[in-house]
Order: sequence, then structure tokens, then C-alpha cells
Amino acid sequence: MKGIFKWVIQFVVALFSILLISGAPLLITGFQQGELLWKEYIETLQFHVKSLWNFRELSVDYYIGRGEVRQVSVFPQLFENISYSLQLLFLALAAAIIFMLIGTFITMLLSEKSRSRVKLFLYFLESFPDILIILLAQLSIVIIFQQTGVLVSKIAAIGDDRIYWLPVLCLMILPMIQLYRLSMLTFEAEERQMYVELAKSLGFSKAFILFLHILRNAIISVFFQSKKTMWFMLSNLFILELMFNIPGIMYYMFENLSGILFLVTVLSFFLPVFLLYSLGEWYFLRRMNRGGATL
Repeated sequence: MKGIFKWVIQFVVALFSILLISGAPLLITGFQQGELLWKEYIETLQFHVKSLWNFRELSVDYYIGRGEVRQVSVFPQLFENISYSLQLLFLALAAAIIFMLIGTFITMLLSEKSRSRVKLFLYFLESFPDILIILLAQLSIVIIFQQTGVLVSKIAAIGDDRIYWLPVLCLMILPMIQLYRLSMLTFEAEERQMYVELAKSLGFSKAFILFLHILRNAIISVFFQSKKTMWFMLSNLFILELMFNIPGIMYYMFENLSGILFLVTVLSFFLPVFLLYSLGEWYFLRRMNRGGATL
């Protein structure tokens, strides 16, 4: 019950904070003019709450150029932009975790000297800027097309086209490297535990110990570390959508930022992420309390 109460409090506080921030531009405008627009600020927050309550009728201003503005319904038009961005985000996260686990498992089977070289190489790769990775990926597609005539992937979305695997690849590379390096440190720390020595003395193979014992213990730490990785991916999502001309929500917000649009967008990302990590935290803490993360 304490855990559920804690998550409810966190959820309510987060929602309230997001709501307060959604009206912040009005306060900033007032400060610049030397005024405190508290009344207008409260009215804006009330409008945002009412708009969310009647979300099916919610619409935002869409600037189509030359000063022209038209009303766009959030559902389903804008929701399609949001769902596209969420698909890219969670596909990239899933791919990063899968490749991280495979890479960590293989690397842990190597010698200590080889592991050190791998970790040094990971530090080097982690310094690469995300823009460079995207440019190299797009350039590689162009070179392959010039040499073979085969278009492996589109390098930009046009109109209503949706591209997935190349943006997902670019979005998952740096998070995968971060998680890979962190998981290596976690796995090596687990490898020095007494239960590993006991398993070795019982004659279990290194691969068996890694997969059945170290993995299920280390994955708990990796899961909690991935929270920071998720926020890192969110910051990279805007650059990705811009460089691939993806009609996602980040690119849309850049062109048409408003308080209610900010509120809808942040809530759309916050709710699934909060649910994912709350359920994950509940599951892993439950395992730890029951002694599941042991030999």
C-alpha cells in the first residue's frame, strides 16, 4: 500500500507541475512587461483543464505560413503525430535494450583484457554527437544507393510517408552505448559476488551463470539506470524529427508552440513512461523483497 500511495502522490504532483508549467509563458510575458498577470495565469490554467476535460473537442492553432492560421483538432489529427513519435521512442528503447543485453552477454564471456578494450571503445563512441550519427547514417544510405541502385531506406519523410528503421537505428545508438557501458560495470560488479563463486564451485559454466544468475540480478540496476537514458532519448527526438523531416510531435511543437499543445504533448509522453517505469519498479522491488534476485 505504501508503494501505491507513493506512486499516486508522484503522479498527482507531476500532473500538477506540468499544468503549472503549461501556463508559464503568460507569466514570463508579464514579467517582461513589468506586470504580474496572476489573474490571467489562473484563467489560462482553468482553460487548459477544461480543454483536457473535453479533449474530443480540443483544437489548437496551426500556422500554415504567411500569417495564416487554422484550427486543427487534436484528436485524431494531432494524436497521429504523437503516436508516431511514441512509436519511434519505444521502438528505439526496446532495440537499445535488446542489443545492449546481447552485447553485454557476449563481452562478459571475453577475457579481462578484451573487456577493457571494449569499455575503452565504448567511451570513445559515447562522445559522438547525435547529429553526426544521423548525418553518417543518411550519407551511408546515399552512398549505397549510388553504388548499387538499392534504396535501403528513405532518408527523409515526405508528406504523410512514415519511415521507421533508420530513425529508430539513429535514435537507439547512443542510448544503447550508454546502457551497454553501464551494464558492463553492473555485470562485473555482480561477477565479484559470493553467489557467483559458489555457482562456479558447483561446476556451472560461465555462460550459464551469466544468463541464469547474473543477468536477473544486474537487470534490476540496468532498469533503474535506463530512466536517465529515456530522458536523453527524448531530448534527441527533436533533432531526429527535424533532420528526417518526420511529422512527429516535436517538429510540430517547434512550428506551433502553445500552452495547451505543450500540455497535451507532455502528458502524452509522461503517461506511458510513468506507467512503464512504475510497473517495472513494482515488479523488481517485489522480486527483491521476496528474495528473487539471488542465486
